[in-house]
Amino acid sequence: MELWNRLRQTHCILFITLSLTSLFFLLAAYFLFRVSFDRSIEVYKMKFVEDQTQKIAFTLRTHLEPGKLSIEKMDWLKQAVNVYSMSVRYYAPDHEEVLYDSGLEIQQYGRPFTASSPIYVDGQLIGVLDATVDLDHDFNLPSVSFFSSALLGGSGGVAIILLCLIVVICYLLAKRLSKPLRLSSLQAKRIAGGHRDTLITETGTLELNQLITSMNKLVVDLNNQEHWREQSMQDLTHELRTPLTSMLSRMEALIDGIYPANEENLNRIYAEIDRLCRLVDDVEKLSEAEGAKFQLDTELIDIRNLVKDVYENLIFLAKSKDINFTLHTIYTPCHVEVDPDRFVQIMTNIISNAIKYTAIGGSIDVGVTIDHKEMVTIYCRDNGIGISEHDLPLIFNRFYRADKARTRDTGGIGVGLSIAKALIEAHGGTVQAESKIGEGSMFRIDIPLVRSPKNELLVKSYSPYKL
Repeated sequence: MELWNRLRQTHCILFITLSLTSLFFLLAAYFLFRVSFDRSIEVYKMKFVEDQTQKIAFTLRTHLEPGKLSIEKMDWLKQAVNVYSMSVRYYAPDHEEVLYDSGLEIQQYGRPFTASSPIYVDGQLIGVLDATVDLDHDFNLPSVSFFSSALLGGSGGVAIILLCLIVVICYLLAKRLSKPLRLSSLQAKRIAGGHRDTLITETGTLELNQLITSMNKLVVDLNNQEHWREQSMQDLTHELRTPLTSMLSRMEALIDGIYPANEENLNRIYAEIDRLCRLVDDVEKLSEAEGAKFQLDTELIDIRNLVKDVYENLIFLAKSKDINFTLHTIYTPCHVEVDPDRFVQIMTNIISNAIKYTAIGGSIDVGVTIDHKEMVTIYCRDNGIGISEHDLPLIFNRFYRADKARTRDTGGIGVGLSIAKALIEAHGGTVQAESKIGEGSMFRIDIPLVRSPKNELLVKSYSPYKL
């Protein structure tokens, strides 16, 4: 089992893969070289036979006469061709009558090759000389025999040397290529062991560095989530302790007779209990939203009417702070598929936040518009205190609060925008926020526009509106 685990390590897999690949290419190169060498030897043999045939034919011109050869000339010819293991035939000029045959069986040759040379004496063709050799035989050529034996005899030693070099090079290369991965694996184990302050160093290939970058981002996000979790637990503990402590002290005072059990004191206890109920309700909503446990009862509805209802519900709250609260909507019906109750919850949360953090005498604009043929936009813009550039990307995180002291005074724990974002995304939409300190904020919700006959007029009269 331990051996199997070692073989599964990256550098072992790389080593085996590189070795097998190199061996394959080495064998392929040897095969191609051997084929090329054999072909070169074959061409050399053919050329040699042709040259020797022409030399013999040239020599025979001074010894031959038309007709059959004498015994002396046959012996001379036999001695000339035996040196090269040739099968020689001497034909009459018509190339039909055989005047001389060395007697070797050409049929026994593996790969016979024949070279022909006509013999002329005083311009008269007196015969044709054919010399045939077996290309599979070295036929006493010292150069061919030497190179063939050197190739076959030395190939074994060369193969062993090359094989050793391949093993060493592949091992070093595998270790070099797998080193960044091994280091990253060790650092990842440290992170898994709780050392989350460690970031993995980018020292590998492009793909590995991209993976390391993603892992480092995951570690940073995990640290942030852990920090937010700890902070949220502290916030939740604080929010629970405050009303509980207040109720406990007031109840003890009532029991001890310090405070009378009148309506005023009982109402104060009731207010603290109500605050606890709202706190538990917010946490439950957040759990449902993030766990996708809630059900959407969607229906086709004119979003203008829904936004108008929320506006009218909150107009008295805005007037209590003397805020200039204005509603802007397009004139054309704009139908979307939403859950009315959930969407009222979303808009109430965003607009009530705007009222809460806008100073007395400020202004808030709420509106419905369309700046894309497939999306409808609902926005809420105020000139309140604004959100810092550092806090803006984090405001939709659960339990995140840009101003903790201010939020405690207003009774929230930083889950309202998290719930709103989850509900908007469940409707297939998106939410964005823009803000500057001292200038105010704008929240923008984009919801898909339903393709139906009710929206044909809206699409035809589409005109982008810049927020």
